[in-house]
Amino acid sequence: MMATIRKRTLPSGLVRWQVDFTDQAGKRRSKLFPRRKDADVYLVKVRSLVANHTYLADSDSTTVADAAKAWLDHCEVRCKTGRRMERSTLRGYSDYVRLHITASEIGIGDKLIAQLTRRHVNEFRDRMLLNGRSEHLTRRALSVLKLALDHAIDNGQLFTNAAQGVRVIKSSRIEHKAPVPTKEAIRALIEAADEDFKPHLIVSALGGLRASELRGLRWQDVDFDRGFIHIRQRADAYNQMGEPKSRAGFRDIPAGPMVLNALRRWKLRCPKNALDLVFPAPQGGILQHTKTQARFRKLLEKVEVTMRWHDLRHFAVSLWIEQGFSIKEIMTFAGHSSIQMTMERYGHLFPSPDHQKAMAMVEAKLLG
Repeated sequence: MMATIRKRTLPSGLVRWQVDFTDQAGKRRSKLFPRRKDADVYLVKVRSLVANHTYLADSDSTTVADAAKAWLDHCEVRCKTGRRMERSTLRGYSDYVRLHITASEIGIGDKLIAQLTRRHVNEFRDRMLLNGRSEHLTRRALSVLKLALDHAIDNGQLFTNAAQGVRVIKSSRIEHKAPVPTKEAIRALIEAADEDFKPHLIVSALGGLRASELRGLRWQDVDFDRGFIHIRQRADAYNQMGEPKSRAGFRDIPAGPMVLNALRRWKLRCPKNALDLVFPAPQGGILQHTKTQARFRKLLEKVEVTMRWHDLRHFAVSLWIEQGFSIKEIMTFAGHSSIQMTMERYGHLFPSPDHQKAMAMVEAKLLG
């Protein structure tokens, strides 16, 4: 690469140092700097970029806001063509871009992606935390930014992702522990529920299905003979039926006699529906989760118990752990993508070995 640095005096009388070079496409480029030192640093950097065919001129670059919009447009196409993009996911991505990444007070929407550095992303992260965003929200916003920049790389608009590897350090070393209802509370809910609502509670509390999976469950996915519930689809927040959110979501959950008998009895009363749903709406369509939550809240008030619907899933996992299933089995039944995810949520529920007793046995073997 041919490159030079020369001193220039502008018409205004200001002295500047100009770096002239040829990029990887053979196009001449130049950039002005107030100090010779800055020009020297840039020359070293641009020589490396051109040699690696990763130089991108500022004039050819786009802003973070424009790159994010292009990525969201791509996500919308995926959503409309059924390519693993749900409307609720797209809406969440749009909110993260609008409320955080391109927000005027903390965002970096006006920054050119060709100029974006790790420092800029780190500063964006810190501004989010200083302005009251939670660790989880900040971590999610950084993930969305990374996806948008990855899309720019796919389109040849960028060569490196400045958001790659940027972390949010936890404020505490104590891991989040999933809240697990007591057996007494679950028993009270099931006993107080009407006959039409009991099966919802029993399948959720003993099968560990997510709410969307419960709403998408079909009778053909219930294997009464072998005693399994097969998770093959889910209903999103917009009542659109689709695949589970991840590959791990496709799974077979063992069902005991209580679950199977509850489903057998419910099948006799279940409203007929074209979708073959186990828990359809009264008129036969997809049941809105808000309707289930409303019934659940009334039941909670009746038995004077406080919990969320999702805590039924936590309860199911706690029973599997108590029963002695292996971590791998629990990960599979819960539909987690990794053992790490299982341990982060439920590691505190696994029984601890009796170390004191073990050490006493060691001493006994040594001393007799």
